[in-house]
Amino acid sequence: MSSITHNTSLSKDATGVPIVHLSYECILRERGREFASYLYEIACSITYPMTSAYLSVRVTGENTYRNAAAREVAFTRHEAGATTYVELLEAERLEVRIVERDGTYCKALYAAHGQELSEQYARGVVSTILRIDAAPDRGRDE
Repeated sequence: MSSITHNTSLSKDATGVPIVHLSYECILRERGREFASYLYEIACSITYPMTSAYLSVRVTGENTYRNAAAREVAFTRHEAGATTYVELLEAERLEVRIVERDGTYCKALYAAHGQELSEQYARGVVSTILRIDAAPDRGRDE
């Protein structure tokens, strides 16, 4: 079963407004007596005006300002925007920032928590989030 979350942060027409499409799968990595670790595999497609001067995609932790620096994510530009693949661990965040040539900028922040990827904050960005449920492993219990 897949779920879709739409967040239209702007009240105006979406023409020229950056759009971030995220498709993700949550995978159980480790299982202990009382501990489960999840990996979020995310396909990210960003559509934005090509007149934009700067695009940044990075991963941060909950307390990055106290811990390690943010991790920049490489992306591939194309005529309509950019695409990338990102892996997040539990409690990590994905940040997308788009800066226009006039200095204005848009940003969105997504958090991985409780087997869900959710939008925490968006300014000037329209987001779609699609969860892809993993197919059960066949033959494991046979």
